[in-house]
Amino acid sequence: MVRACCVVQCTNRDDSKGKEKGLHFFRFPKDVRKRRAWIRAINRKNFAPNEFSCICSEHFEFGWHSDDPYDANYAPTIFSYKEKTVDHEREERVSRRNLQKEFEESKERAREQENRSLSFSMFAHSYSKDKEEEMISDLAAPMTEIEDDVETGVRLTRDIGVQCDPDPLLQENMRLKLELRRMQDNKWSVSKIKDDDAMTKFYTGLPSFAVFLWLFNYLAPKCEKMVYWRGSSSTPDERTRSRRCMALDPIDQFLATMMRLKVGLYVQDMAERFGVSVGAFSQYFTTWVCLLYKELKELNPFPSRDVIQRNMPSCFKSFPNLRVILDCTEIFIQRSSSFVNQNQSFSNYKHHTTLKFLVGITPSGVISFVSEGFGGRVSDRQMIERTCLLDLIEEGDGVMADKGFTIKDMLEKKGCTLNIPPFRSSSNQFTTQEVLNTQEIAKLSIHVERAIGRVKNFHIFDGVLSLSLVPLSSLMFSVWCWITNLDVPLIES
Repeated sequence: MVRACCVVQCTNRDDSKGKEKGLHFFRFPKDVRKRRAWIRAINRKNFAPNEFSCICSEHFEFGWHSDDPYDANYAPTIFSYKEKTVDHEREERVSRRNLQKEFEESKERAREQENRSLSFSMFAHSYSKDKEEEMISDLAAPMTEIEDDVETGVRLTRDIGVQCDPDPLLQENMRLKLELRRMQDNKWSVSKIKDDDAMTKFYTGLPSFAVFLWLFNYLAPKCEKMVYWRGSSSTPDERTRSRRCMALDPIDQFLATMMRLKVGLYVQDMAERFGVSVGAFSQYFTTWVCLLYKELKELNPFPSRDVIQRNMPSCFKSFPNLRVILDCTEIFIQRSSSFVNQNQSFSNYKHHTTLKFLVGITPSGVISFVSEGFGGRVSDRQMIERTCLLDLIEEGDGVMADKGFTIKDMLEKKGCTLNIPPFRSSSNQFTTQEVLNTQEIAKLSIHVERAIGRVKNFHIFDGVLSLSLVPLSSLMFSVWCWITNLDVPLIES
């Protein structure tokens, strides 16, 4: 039986056309809460899904659904019959007119409040005294004390010797001001880490607040022209439209993105901390990750042989032609409902679905090469074949790695040498020279594991990565690697 999407006005089917479009069909989840959210999202009257009911991937952002209730992909959100054209320029004009109208009304209310207070003061004095006594008292003493509220611009008058109930509008105004001030004090901003290197290191991964400001000032000219991500379903015109006034300043958006990467907080938590909606924070995060990837990639090119030779530490004197030290690392990802994707991403080493990255460092400890993410099933040799690393190295260069990189024949074609621990020959034990070579290579290749350890300090990769973040995973991992290059040197000269 051919599966079909059960969303209203959706004609996608699990046939040849659906496979050409790269569609996936997800059955309704068994989890009661998530199943109820899916039924409520598609909004079909008297609809009760059975075991064959499906929803296609076109109704989910990035084409996958998440098990996180706070994730935007927890339930389907993209429906063609709900799309409405919105005139953003008209909305902006209406917003400006309403704001101007509210401002004028607040000024009018302030003038009326002042007139009422003055009228009541004159009435109270005329009621308690005769006209002559009132004139004498006017000459003898001031009738009222006048105070100015600088924040609201309203003049407050208080009669001497006359007691009356406080104005309820004024009390509510003062209460709202106190509440607003309290919310502003609790709202996160860059002032939380200002001039505090320890806080900056903990929340952003950058070594100091000065480095944080330097990096933001480098990105500032680009972020002024940045177009914020609005989802894969947005039209090209919407993507190229100039950005509107955002709820957060650019430097606070940068801080929020770095905090999400470094501390690994949930989207709901980050939105509460910075006082924005969950959807707005998702736009900030996706856009800033893409910007950081584009800009930091230009700052971290693959270094030339001359640069590496000038910065070669003394501990690598036994390998004068060494160009790069290689190793692989894996991160856990959520299991896909597609059996093909499960097969490609399952790692026999980790016994879990993973993404695998190839990382290379220079002898001085700087991360010089980062590959895109591959499924956990791929081998080390296959990663070398699929990346551009062989195009970057030159004849006469040396490459250091562990025994898993069986790429000696590939490097010999380029005129390069491979430095790995020796394999045991037909004899039962290593020779003395083989033992010494193993110890020396292991002592030096440990530095690439230290560099990867720095990257793993970014806690968004703790646990299992949601499928909704997998399309950004290669960009995020590269950004983390290049951010660690701004830290103190890994290897002393």
